[in-house]
Amino acid sequence: MVLAALRAADKQYGTKVVLDGVHLEVRAGSRIALVGRNGSGKTTVLRLLGGEETPDAGEAWRRDDVVVGHLEQAPTFPAGASVRDVADVAFADLDAMEDDLGRLEHAGLDDPATYARWEALHARFERRGGYQRRARRDMVLAALGFTGREAEPVDGFSGGERTRLGLARLLMRAPDVLLLDEPTNHLDVAMRRWLEGWLARYRGAALVVSHDRAFLDGACDVTADVRRGRIETYDGPPSAARAAREERERLEARTRANQRKEEARLEAMTERMHGWAGQNAKLMRRAKAMEKRLERHRDGMLADAERGERTVGFGFDAHDGGHLVVHARHLAKRFDGRPLFEDVDLLLRAGDRVALTGPNGAGKTTLLRVLLGELASDDPRADVRWGARVRVGYYDQSLAGVDPESTLIEELARMVGEREAHDLLGRFLFPYEAQFKTVANLSGGERARLALAKLSRSPYDLLVLDEPTNHLDVEMIETLEAALDAYSGALVVVSHDRRFAARLATQVWEVADGRFEAYEGDWAFFERKRSERRPAAAPGPTDPTDRGPRDAAPAQDAPAPPRDATEAETTDEPGSAADGEALDPRFAALSAWKLERELERLQGEIDAGERDLADLADALAAPDPEAGTDLAELGRRHADAEARLLGAMADWEAAQHALDAKRRKAPSRAR
Repeated sequence: MVLAALRAADKQYGTKVVLDGVHLEVRAGSRIALVGRNGSGKTTVLRLLGGEETPDAGEAWRRDDVVVGHLEQAPTFPAGASVRDVADVAFADLDAMEDDLGRLEHAGLDDPATYARWEALHARFERRGGYQRRARRDMVLAALGFTGREAEPVDGFSGGERTRLGLARLLMRAPDVLLLDEPTNHLDVAMRRWLEGWLARYRGAALVVSHDRAFLDGACDVTADVRRGRIETYDGPPSAARAAREERERLEARTRANQRKEEARLEAMTERMHGWAGQNAKLMRRAKAMEKRLERHRDGMLADAERGERTVGFGFDAHDGGHLVVHARHLAKRFDGRPLFEDVDLLLRAGDRVALTGPNGAGKTTLLRVLLGELASDDPRADVRWGARVRVGYYDQSLAGVDPESTLIEELARMVGEREAHDLLGRFLFPYEAQFKTVANLSGGERARLALAKLSRSPYDLLVLDEPTNHLDVEMIETLEAALDAYSGALVVVSHDRRFAARLATQVWEVADGRFEAYEGDWAFFERKRSERRPAAAPGPTDPTDRGPRDAAPAQDAPAPPRDATEAETTDEPGSAADGEALDPRFAALSAWKLERELERLQGEIDAGERDLADLADALAAPDPEAGTDLAELGRRHADAEARLLGAMADWEAAQHALDAKRRKAPSRAR
């Protein structure tokens, strides 16, 4: 069933044609990855389908009873609202539907017209997961780092927290069609994995824009590629779609070559026939027939391939500062009496390539600032020794120290001169007219390209890149990967993009749960060692509205991260205050072994509760009036089952919290 569609839709801004007669269907259950370069029109597609804009021609169509939800990049909340208030408002339309169902039931369902209205409304209510909305609320808040923070006012949240809460609000609402524009912004690795699993099992449809390639491959089964004002749709995730497009282009190139070869042969034969045509009428007829054959061949030839889109080409030069880059010992930092990391000992040599990972707010950026001398270590024994003549390049997407009123050309001309500045900006895909934009008016992607352009102009022994892939399109990310592959100096990258980290890292540093650990291996080695060190506990509850697991659905693991106010000020990576919660006395005294058994028992209760809830939802969805079904009694049993399920979920979470606390008391160092 088609829920929403673009049909021959045009959209133009000024003289720029963004969409030219595009077609796109969003079907029930589809997971569409919307890909394309920055500025290609992806956000325009979302806004047309969401009804926020109208096409200049053609149609943006939505089924009458379909609810469409669009993720806002800068969500707004009522003044003074708490997290709980925001969560409750997400269910306003479902609450209203439930009230309407109650009124119809009270009026009596013996009347065929009343029953028909109840049946249609109940189908919508059940399709939207109305009966499971409270369980969905608790799961989403936990997965996105808001457990234990329900009473906190949203007014004090940072930009990253507000964006995450806006995503939580939309997921709790569970519309029929999700329009997600960069949903992974401000999500750490665990949260991204959880969101992959959520989308892969979501009952409704989703249209997703993201530059996280691993996320899109895990969450989506259809790809819509927006380029040059058109949309091409492929079955499969973006990596498969890209391979299919490249194979098609390869075959088309071979076909064109063969067609041109045949065209040349026919042209030569036609010329020879014309040379002989004057000898007799028969040769004249053959010459005319050869001309028609040549015309038919030309009519069937493939059109010339479109000129490829411009690409960026750049690299990073290494400065010869010696073998040792930096050796640091006894680095430590605490916040509100809680350690972010302590007694950190790390060594970087030329050629080392490190991925620095950990939950949002765990202290990754704080560690970098202590290492670079911007913050003092809390341990008086701290010692940071840099190698001789070491030069450090820092990727600063915020462009600190840059005058926001200066133009791009003014900013770079101070570094390299005006003529080279124009060339440099052109290489980073800034057209001539865009080079006179002020820094304050740059988009996120333009700011990122400017920061990379500045960083590429000088040689460095160490490059420190904090979330360099944010706001970059896939082509630019791959160009950056190639440039860093060729770079011979040391590298430290903070990134939640798993594919980016996996390609570059030869070792991994993890900051999590108040500790620092170094893994002397690549990303795959890190994930394997981490899973060995932290045995998988019983899986957390899943959304009862899920369709069931799909083949490649990732595990859901979204622990509530600690808060780091220092980091929130600089990177929008705030976390949760959950570590400060008191342990449930029912579980605090149990051993780790008994807690693991208790978690298994509780998971069994949760599984049984979800089955009971689903059975009751089915009974409510298809009552049998002839059998005298008591809908009020079914409703009470459904409410009781939901309460029991939520209680089991709460107990599971408390037991898991107690088990995590016991494991944190005896941290180990993986090598």
